[in-house]
Amino acid sequence: MNNRLDVKSELISGFPYHLPHASVIAEQVAWLIHYPVPKKGLVTDLDDTLWRGILGEDGVRGVSWDLDRKSHIHALYQQMLDSLAEMGVLIGVASKNNPELVEEIFKSRELLLKKDRIFPFEVNWGLKSESIGRILEAWNIGPESVVFVDDSAMELDQVKSIYPKIECLQFPTVDEKKAWEQLYQLRDLFGKETIQEEDVLRLDSLRSAALHRGREQSAGGQPEDLLRAAQAELTVCFASNSNDSRAFELVNKTNQFNLNGRRYTLGEWKTALEENDRFLMTVSYIDKYGPLGKIAVIKGRRESGKAFIDTWVMSCRAFGRRIEYKCLDLLFQKTGADEIAFDFLPTPRNEPAREFFESLLGEKPHEGFLLSRKAFSEKCLPLYQTIKEMEHGESE
Repeated sequence: MNNRLDVKSELISGFPYHLPHASVIAEQVAWLIHYPVPKKGLVTDLDDTLWRGILGEDGVRGVSWDLDRKSHIHALYQQMLDSLAEMGVLIGVASKNNPELVEEIFKSRELLLKKDRIFPFEVNWGLKSESIGRILEAWNIGPESVVFVDDSAMELDQVKSIYPKIECLQFPTVDEKKAWEQLYQLRDLFGKETIQEEDVLRLDSLRSAALHRGREQSAGGQPEDLLRAAQAELTVCFASNSNDSRAFELVNKTNQFNLNGRRYTLGEWKTALEENDRFLMTVSYIDKYGPLGKIAVIKGRRESGKAFIDTWVMSCRAFGRRIEYKCLDLLFQKTGADEIAFDFLPTPRNEPAREFFESLLGEKPHEGFLLSRKAFSEKCLPLYQTIKEMEHGESE
C-alpha cells in the first residue's frame, strides 16, 4: 500500500497515486476495455524448447525435461501446451531435425505433450518460415492468430521477416525466471472466458479435413463418390436464438466465407434478433470421419414473399462439402421465398464467399444482389446430406 498512495500529490493536487501505480492501473483498465482476441494456434520448436538438448547430437535419451537434470522448465512448457491443446488451441511443430529421431522420441519417451495433440509436424531441414507456411495452410488461419516459440533469435527473425503479424517468442532456455514468466504470457495470449464444444473438436476436424482432401486428390478430382459415401448429416435449428454463444462467436471471428465482414457487440446481436420477422439459422455437421460442430450461421428476415440475409458465415472447416449449397436449399424451403436478397460486401478476405456467389450468378456479386429459387436450382450441385431438424431450446 505504501507504494500506491502519494500523500504529497494528494494534498497538493488531489491525485492520490504514485505515477508507477497509476501507470499499472491505466494499463489494466485499457486491457479490460479492449480485450485482445485470443490466439488460435501455437507453433513450437523442439530442441532447447520443448526439451533441453539437441536431439541429433544428444540422442533420444540425452535430451531432458526433468528436475534431476535441471531442465524441469521444459516439462512445465510441455504441460502448458497440453493444457492449451485441451481447450482447443492448435499446436504444431516446426523443427529442423531428423524426422526418424522425432518419431522415436515421441514413441519411446513419456512427454507431457502427447503426439496426438500435435498437428501438423513439420520436421525437415528447410526454412522455418516455409514450414510455418504449410502449417498455416493446414490450419487455414491467418498469421495474426498464431504464436511461434523458438529458442533461436535468428529463426524468429527469419519467420518474422516473412510473417510480420506472427507473435514470435524466444524461449529462454537458460533463464528459468523468464521462462516461467513466458508461461503466464502464453496463458494471457490464448485465454478465453468460455470453451465451446467446437473448440475441443477443432483438431480432430482439421485432421478429418486433411484426410478428406487426401482422399479427394487420390480420387483424381472426382469427389462425388466420396461425398456420397461420407454419410453427412446436418443438424439445423431455424429460430431466433439470441442465447447461442457459439453462433455469436462464429459471426465475429469468421473471415473467409463471410457475407460482408460485419461484426456485432453482444447487445447489437441480441437486439437484432428481437426485431419482428427475424430468423437465425444455425447448422452443425457430422459425417463418418467425425463431427465438425456448429459450422454455419445465417441471420435474416422475411418480408412480402422475399427473404433478406444480412449475415452469413461458414467455418473454413466446412469447405468442400457443399454445405453452402445445402444452406441455400434450406433457406428457400424454410422461408418460402422465391427470391433472396443478400447484403453482400467484398472484404480483403472473403474471396471464398465471393467465388461461391459468382458461380451461382454468373457474374461478380454486388451489394444487395438477388438470387431466385429458379436460378439456384439450375446451378445447384448434387447434395447428399441428410437433415436433422432441431426445435428452439433443444440441445444437440
